[in-house]
Amino acid sequence: MRQMLFNKENFYEQFLDYKNKGRTDKNHPFHNMFNKEIPNNIRYELEKRYMRNLDRIDIKASTGNGKVAECFWIALLDRRLTTNPNSQKTTTQKGIFIVILFAENGEDFYLTIETGTENLSLSEIKEEAAIWRKRLQPELKHHKRLEGFHIGDFHLGKSLRPKKYVASSLVFKKYNIDHFDHHQLIQDINSLNEFFYDFVYEVYLDQDLTPKVKDQNKFKRKRIIHRDVYKQLREERAKQNEETGRIAEKFVYRKEVEQLKAVGREQLAEAVDWVAETEDGHGFDIKSYYPDGKEKLIEVKGSKLTHQDFPFFLSEQERMVAEEEKESYVITLVESVGTQHMKIVKEIQNPLGKDDLHLKPTQYSCKIRVD
Repeated sequence: MRQMLFNKENFYEQFLDYKNKGRTDKNHPFHNMFNKEIPNNIRYELEKRYMRNLDRIDIKASTGNGKVAECFWIALLDRRLTTNPNSQKTTTQKGIFIVILFAENGEDFYLTIETGTENLSLSEIKEEAAIWRKRLQPELKHHKRLEGFHIGDFHLGKSLRPKKYVASSLVFKKYNIDHFDHHQLIQDINSLNEFFYDFVYEVYLDQDLTPKVKDQNKFKRKRIIHRDVYKQLREERAKQNEETGRIAEKFVYRKEVEQLKAVGREQLAEAVDWVAETEDGHGFDIKSYYPDGKEKLIEVKGSKLTHQDFPFFLSEQERMVAEEEKESYVITLVESVGTQHMKIVKEIQNPLGKDDLHLKPTQYSCKIRVD
């Protein structure tokens, strides 16, 4: 059974020897260790933890191409998010991925989420990353699975390429070759991977949240995923959203029952109905009651993430029922769904009557005479 990802004692010495040669050498012990042994060991350890989507991930490493790079990396590349359509190979130049970045000194390294930086200037990368980083601030503040991770800049090297890596980092955790724990690193990768896919499905694939990049004094949306792959990921996202929704609904249903029992309204508690468990199309998920007996029609919106501004979709049916029922209609927002930190963050009574609820049309129904 493997106990370590690599030998710490030999790593730094071999790293320096390899770097001093200036050119990549496939026969050098460090080249084999970094490009083959460590990625294989990482996969082996992650397989034991049944890491999410590992079967879709290529684990690749690089010490440079011909010339030894200033900083080395080991990337976990989901083929659906990082495949170059021209070569049909995964690449760190496109998409979004988890990567371990090794600094030029060979002593410090960073586990991080990166976005591809192909054809973007350093200023454009910083501009785009700032939008993602701002979105991730609440997650770092409130969620234990990103404990020890930070948002900001760090040092990899002096040249442009390492600076681009740093600029495109969304969250990172720092390690030192002499002091890090192998098992903790694997656990951190696994935890970051769980968050990574929640972030991809809930935020990264949302076109309304995709950062815009300047091009000839105009803003245009950057094409980030191949159309067919995007369709596949959207289908996966729909399945995850359905599961998230059911967990959140069950959580709210139980809370409603508990709250009514707590104030002595046993009969009302027994009458609470999780209608969406068996039927769809009502425009709400749970029929509950206020302690005074008035109806409370609850539409549950759940997210696996934490939020400062909680985004959610309202169907036309939900909007119409909310407009008709007014004070009886409540939208209940649940964050960190499926974790021990799951909680109701807000109840919005009569949502269409609130000035701070911003509604934006996302589709149009169209018809045109053709004869």
